[in-house]
Amino acid sequence: MVIMENIRKGFNGKNILDGVDFSVRSGEAIAIIGPSGSGKTTMIRIINGFVVPDSGRVIVKNKEINYAKKCSLRSIRKRVGMIYQLFNLVERSSVLQNVMSGSLGRLDKGLGLVSSTIGLFPKREKEKALELLRYVDIEDKADERVDRLSGGQKQRVAIARALMQDPEVLLADEPIANLDPKTSKRIMELLLRINMQRNITVLCVLHHPDIVKEYFNRTIALKNGKICYDGDTLTITQDHIQHIYGFNEGIECIAA
Repeated sequence: MVIMENIRKGFNGKNILDGVDFSVRSGEAIAIIGPSGSGKTTMIRIINGFVVPDSGRVIVKNKEINYAKKCSLRSIRKRVGMIYQLFNLVERSSVLQNVMSGSLGRLDKGLGLVSSTIGLFPKREKEKALELLRYVDIEDKADERVDRLSGGQKQRVAIARALMQDPEVLLADEPIANLDPKTSKRIMELLLRINMQRNITVLCVLHHPDIVKEYFNRTIALKNGKICYDGDTLTITQDHIQHIYGFNEGIECIAA
């Protein structure tokens, strides 16, 4: 489903990704871990075309991304949904309006796209948005403004918005970083339910080793722009965590 080959990316003379290679099978759910600055967010933003690598190849569903062509980027973004740490919702708009906006990446050129861009969505898009709000269990908030929601509710809206474009790959960049433990578990359960029930490939950047152990079978770890671990989550040892993060607190966290 997703292949990265020898990906390199630098900013301001510093290597952020330094020869990253990995492949993801269709339907997998993978955790991506590593210390701050190790290149996790850059890596997933390269997959959805928001960051252009300096060299290497990215292939999504047997098609290589051509970062120089808008049509190639548009095609990839139809297949790849994104969930953000800070939700990236329009706070003054309604929940329903935010979710329907997710269809903009899927609609082709034409009257439907033009109408949707100015907020006039076809009836079928509204019905689909309401169905997705039921799926993520927040349909009762459809007409409320987003700025009146809790963090967990906002993340459910963001997930529904991402599903609105019918993605084959879902990228989640620290989706529980600003949530309390109880809400975090519910969001993780929702993401894994989406993975299993809808067969959507999930790549999730996390800073919670205990959550990684509980929900993911495979983990990729980045350190200094390189993959330092790629394998079964259950075989990650305390030595692995100490090597990845470079301090003993990481060991204590994963042991907990």
